[in-house]
Amino acid sequence: MLLCEFDQDGALVAKIGALTNQLKQDRDDGKIGDDFTLDQLQQYFQKYDVILDANDLYNMIKVPPLKNVIKNIQGDDVIFVGQEENTHEKPQGTDGEKVVKQMAQRAMKI
Repeated sequence: MLLCEFDQDGALVAKIGALTNQLKQDRDDGKIGDDFTLDQLQQYFQKYDVILDANDLYNMIKVPPLKNVIKNIQGDDVIFVGQEENTHEKPQGTDGEKVVKQMAQRAMKI
């Protein structure tokens, strides 16, 4: 066993830190846009032999250094720091929903 085999975790942490800096630089240079997906992020890391699944990435965005670059992951969309989050809120109380709610209340009274 070689001495370098003992410190595999430290090398991986350093590699992830360097890739995070490169990701931030690519984002700043415009190589990565607002429509970056979780799959693309995984491929970005895989290109440099860092294999991460979605759960790893969800956990990593909570702590530095990735926390300083990625704000959130919403579904398949990666939200970077400084980028506005997609808020796809349904309008509350559409006419059809109101009618169904009224019908349900009337049915409960019978």
